[in-house]
Amino acid sequence: MTTQRRSRKEAILQVATEHFARHGFHGATLSAIAEAVGLTEPGLLYYFPSKVELLQGVLDYRDQADKSKYMAILEQDKISLFSALQDLVNVNQERPGLVQLFTVMVGESINPEHPSHDFFVQRYRALRKTMVDFFKTAAVSEGYRTDVDLEQLVVLIIAVLDGLQIQWLLDPGQVEMTTGFALFTRLVETYLEKEPSD
Repeated sequence: MTTQRRSRKEAILQVATEHFARHGFHGATLSAIAEAVGLTEPGLLYYFPSKVELLQGVLDYRDQADKSKYMAILEQDKISLFSALQDLVNVNQERPGLVQLFTVMVGESINPEHPSHDFFVQRYRALRKTMVDFFKTAAVSEGYRTDVDLEQLVVLIIAVLDGLQIQWLLDPGQVEMTTGFALFTRLVETYLEKEPSD
């Protein structure tokens, strides 16, 4: 991919992120996004052949930006994975439009025939692997107990993150994501630090 094409794709993704967050999947139009980046709608479709693929691109773009941010924090500041995840929860609470889009798309993509099914299957596999790798490193540096099934722990953490988002979206006045995840973190960290009894 040429530098110019990569730059144009990134500009489209930045604008599309704003439009999807503000108007939702159905409210955001390809024509408005195209106009905002100086393209015609057919010109936009050259880069992203459908609205679903554009949304997948937006979600992947957001994921990569978040991953780059938190990888840098984890490597430089040596904070825990839980601290990085807590910060992500705090950030997500400030972008409900994107969180809603993500949640709706995940739900719809459970159908194997959905165009985003494989995208989300691979996304979750990659996320689980990244988190397991972090925990393997932390098990040494943080002194975590070694008898924990890390794959299942990571599945549970992601389930809590997604579940909190669903409840928060449905009832934001009653559900506080940041507080809920902070409590969950304390419970898991206590469990990880506790040595099994003889």
